[in-house]
Amino acid sequence: MLDRLRTNARAAELLASVFDFDIARLDPVEPVRLASGGELRVVAGDAAGGTFFVCGDGPVLYAGSEGSAGIIAPDLDAAIRLIVGVPTWQDVVPHAPDRDAMRAAFESSYAEMTEYEPLIGQHRSEVSAELGFGPVAVEELLAELSRCLTDLSPDYLLLNENGDEYDPL
Repeated sequence: MLDRLRTNARAAELLASVFDFDIARLDPVEPVRLASGGELRVVAGDAAGGTFFVCGDGPVLYAGSEGSAGIIAPDLDAAIRLIVGVPTWQDVVPHAPDRDAMRAAFESSYAEMTEYEPLIGQHRSEVSAELGFGPVAVEELLAELSRCLTDLSPDYLLLNENGDEYDPL
């Protein structure tokens, strides 16, 4: 996936400017490591100082600049599908695992997003087409996010350089 993004300037530009997933931002706020000692590779950052990491065996961990972290997707393709399909995913996270509450949070935050980003629907379609993604229902994306946050995240505890644990997303 990273190779596709590096060679697809339009998709990379939209991901950075509209979806806040910038493959050129590779500096985490602070040095971090997994408690397990597993591999952690930075793949992107966001404008708020958060960092997207791929863990050694594939899951994508997001670490916010305020000290919270968690697995958001089982792999990088799924993470990008989530970020494009649920561009307000960070507003949804606090409501997991209640999928009805997650859906309500998405609908509310997405309606607000369309006010300042009226072309968001077009951008979602364009990135999906550029990267060869088929349509994925929001319900499926929310279910996967919920599963990752509740089932996978506990196995990927993030520590700062002092050994302090990040809070769960």
